Amino acid sequence: MASSEAPPVDVDARPEESEPVRVMAIALDRVLELLPGTIDRTDDIRREAALFIVDQFRLGEHDPDRLSELALAELGPSGGHGEANDMTLVPQADGMSEPVAG
Repeated sequence: MASSEAPPVDVDARPEESEPVRVMAIALDRVLELLPGTIDRTDDIRREAALFIVDQFRLGEHDPDRLSELALAELGPSGGHGEANDMTLVPQADGMSEPVAG
């Protein structure tokens, strides 16, 4: 193969088997496993957890343990699904989360 040629593309490769998807799937599985019993595992909660993990991944967090910790903090009793005076973590561009009243 000449140096200017691109390596062959595996057209049979499935995108859901890519490393980023694998990392995010591990994080989501862990979140759903560790959610407090007081939180129902509804489709809305699953979607919210998945979208939060994707957002954090895009911001640069690629450790599945850290991704799941952040998502659990977001979804937990003080993370926006509790009382009106609870704090919610809002992801910032620098990858950190800033608590805001909500």
